[in-house]
Amino acid sequence: MPNFTKTVAKVADAKSKLFLARLEAIDEILAGAIPLEVMMVCAHALAQVAPSCCDDHRAAFEAELVEHVRECVAQEQEAEAEADMPPPHVH
Repeated sequence: MPNFTKTVAKVADAKSKLFLARLEAIDEILAGAIPLEVMMVCAHALAQVAPSCCDDHRAAFEAELVEHVRECVAQEQEAEAEADMPPPHVH
């Protein structure tokens, strides 16, 4: 009888590697792109996965998307603020 735990782990590992490869490809596509081009790529990708079944699911998807964008913008602003700050003084 095959060991299904190992098989499940191998499938999960393969999916992880595939995701990372796709993410790397996206990074290459976006390298040097202007903000409008980045938004167009994002909009196209999101349109592919957005629910189309009913208004409730579409509204929930849109709300979650907006929240993720807000979180990402806040993280970027925090990172920029930290980069502008001098390093902590250590004795």
